[in-house]
Amino acid sequence: MTQEASVASFRRVTPGIVASARLAMANDIPDTTKSEMALLLKKAAPVLGIDGTTYHVMDILLGLSRADDWKGASRPVVAISNAKLAEYTMRSERTVIRCIRRLVEAGIAAYRDSSTGRRFVYRNDSGEVIAGFGIDFTPARVRLDELKQAVEQYQSRLKAELAARRDITRLSRMIEDMCIAFSAETDGARDKLAAILASSQANVIRAEAVRELHQQVVSQAPAEQVPLDMSSEGDMHVSPYINTTQESSIESRKKRTRSTEREHSNTNDRNAVEEAFDKKPAETEGARQGRVGQDVRDVTVIQGEVLGAVSVGLLQAACPETQAMIAVQFDTWSTLGRSGETLRRMIGLSEAGWADGQKRVGIYAAAAILATVVEKSIRDPDQISKPGGYFRAMIDRAVEGQLNLERSLFGLAESRYQSS
Repeated sequence: MTQEASVASFRRVTPGIVASARLAMANDIPDTTKSEMALLLKKAAPVLGIDGTTYHVMDILLGLSRADDWKGASRPVVAISNAKLAEYTMRSERTVIRCIRRLVEAGIAAYRDSSTGRRFVYRNDSGEVIAGFGIDFTPARVRLDELKQAVEQYQSRLKAELAARRDITRLSRMIEDMCIAFSAETDGARDKLAAILASSQANVIRAEAVRELHQQVVSQAPAEQVPLDMSSEGDMHVSPYINTTQESSIESRKKRTRSTEREHSNTNDRNAVEEAFDKKPAETEGARQGRVGQDVRDVTVIQGEVLGAVSVGLLQAACPETQAMIAVQFDTWSTLGRSGETLRRMIGLSEAGWADGQKRVGIYAAAAILATVVEKSIRDPDQISKPGGYFRAMIDRAVEGQLNLERSLFGLAESRYQSS
């Protein structure tokens, strides 16, 4: 197959298109697999600015490519017409053309145009490409190491951003408490804190400023008020409970909460699904009361209603593709909640839409709904053409008390088990 990356004369050439064409002409191509490259490109989508319909188009093109074309000296060229892509994505041909251009200018694909602009691939009897014209993903193969590094940096940046937001919230409360307790010694601390929080600087910089202010406030507190001995000895005049007799597994299971049930690291997917079906509890009393005669319901009631029959084990079994894509395991509710920011970027959900979902149904219910939407969109992109709108619709149903999230998760878990 020829290694020339020809661009038709009818295209408006940009520096990004030229750069991709040069990458497509490279001879030193790292060996990889289709599955590895597809997963890497989906992880790198937020870094490359790929979301919404462009992400959907990329997913379809990757799915149409042959696994053998990603190995050795082969070129992963996909030949599909714009009309067919428009039919698959339920968008116009002009929208599809713009999406392909975004993929090319992002440096993960290149135009390989024929003289007539038609896309086709000719193969010999052994399946090797003799001549191919269409969308060439060779630039993504060439940038394999670069994309891996970009994904690692992006995930590290997200973790640092999350840690900074936590420190800002935690230390701000501590500073406020110190100002209330020692108003004379901490004069002006509130104004400094307000100025830091109102700043437009990055969260990491603001978190460092809040840490310095917290240390300053602590140093200003009266020395006799700062506890040096943190031992709890003598705080409570009761007899210590030293019974270390191990409880039986049955008694221990009865005392555990729903949120930690079935969190066994050595349980396979099939057992997790079976336990999820066997231990599905009845609707909570608070959830039933929340439905009766209330126009505006409490967020806690809604969240308890949505997650009343949902456990972390069920989410793990139902959303394997989502966990693999973001390299995070949903082993606790806190982990799931922290993953919301990454998940919403994957489907192109706006910050306002994600914040509104958390406000209406709670962070854990919103994160569970978002993970479900992402998993469905990964497995069958044609089923959900607008994941962001699908998420908002599920939030509306949750507020109305008509969402059966556990049913969707059971279905995802069962379908995965049956296909494996």
